[in-house]
Amino acid sequence: MKKFNGLSKGFMGVATVACLLFAAGVTGVPYYGSVGTEAVGVAKKANKANKTKKISADKAKKIALGDAKLAEKDVTFVKVELELEDNRLVYDVEFYSGNVEYDYDIDAVSGAIVSADKDIENYVIPAQPSTEAPEKAQASEISVEKAKQIALSHAGVGSARFTKAKIDYENGVKVYEIEFKVGNMEYEYDINVLNGAIVSSSAKIDD
Repeated sequence: MKKFNGLSKGFMGVATVACLLFAAGVTGVPYYGSVGTEAVGVAKKANKANKTKKISADKAKKIALGDAKLAEKDVTFVKVELELEDNRLVYDVEFYSGNVEYDYDIDAVSGAIVSADKDIENYVIPAQPSTEAPEKAQASEISVEKAKQIALSHAGVGSARFTKAKIDYENGVKVYEIEFKVGNMEYEYDINVLNGAIVSSSAKIDD
């Protein structure tokens, strides 16, 4: 009798597993029990996001390049990845042009620019002025290189080690935030992006 009960329990266990596997095959959703309900919901959301009509990665790159006013031949892409941020599909696009790093989040459905950031790595401007013909000034904004030259000229130095050169806003005014070091002196400037005016400046000894 005990032997029969053991076989009966074994058969019931196999039958239960078979039922669960059958249910998973019919519904297309793995069975996780009550604990797996949340995981299944997350999986369904991700699957729905993947089925949403998206722009291509190349299109996202072109949108970022257009905003940065750069050509693809002039940049080096380091990252173009599709990511899910705050339940929103975006392309994370990162690239370099010279020593300038650009970072964009592009909405993968609408192509809208969710966020944009531009930063400059440590960079030394040569003491001698460039022999290249000056570029035609843009009608709307000065370049970051022009902003750096304005700061250097005001500080009375010919070369410096830049630690920051990025676009920021001060009291609603779009400015280039410029920081650089010369010896043990540290300089900070805010340069108006539209007209090149010095909004603020400071210099201190870096201990």
